[in-house]
Amino acid sequence: MRGRPNGFTIVGLLAVLLVLSLVAATTVRIYFSKSEVTLENAAVLLARDVRAAQHRSIFLGEKSLMTFLTDGSGYVVTDTLGVVAHNPQTEESFRRIYPEDGVFLGVRVLEVRAGTDRTFEIDGRGVPLEDLEVTLGYRDDRRTVVVTAKSGAITIDGSSSGWVDSEG
Repeated sequence: MRGRPNGFTIVGLLAVLLVLSLVAATTVRIYFSKSEVTLENAAVLLARDVRAAQHRSIFLGEKSLMTFLTDGSGYVVTDTLGVVAHNPQTEESFRRIYPEDGVFLGVRVLEVRAGTDRTFEIDGRGVPLEDLEVTLGYRDDRRTVVVTAKSGAITIDGSSSGWVDSEG
């Protein structure tokens, strides 16, 4: 008398994987729908992008311009000729458009204080030429990323993650 073979069937494994995938997709969506998570991640990403733009300037020895789009959808880093730069950490085009990224859908740039034209300038040594203050919003929540030109320190007002600028 032969017994049933021990182990899992492929169909059984596929069913378990399908259930786990559905649970993961649902929980990730719920997690990122929390305003404090989405907005905090957007603010930390902006702070890191400021640092990456500074690193780009240092590496290439040229000025970088971080321009915040007038429609509030995001920002772009360019050289002085207006050519979109590449992020030195990711090698991707240095554009951050929140509506194009599903994780940040709903995040808006509400206010920018950088010079007179919504453009933050970094010299060829990576030094900010002016203070920067950017307020991001998501639903009823706000975070403000502040860069101080004199010290180069970056802070996130209203941060809930305890993010600390390790280079400032």
